[in-house]
Amino acid sequence: MIMHLKKLFDEASEIERYETFKKLFHYKMTRVFLVNTCVLKIIGYIEKLGQLGFVIDHELSVDLVL
Repeated sequence: MIMHLKKLFDEASEIERYETFKKLFHYKMTRVFLVNTCVLKIIGYIEKLGQLGFVIDHELSVDLVL
């Protein structure tokens, strides 16, 4: 039973990680939002990936924001 639950939640985590990656790498700043709002959204995606077990190093995080 524990193995089944682990497999079930691992699959859900993989899907959520994929969706977060997709949102992060396809995110584009629009004229409607302020720069700080866009930066906070990108930082949120980076932090969410960290919570899902995929830590992005500092240099790549800075590059993504810029």
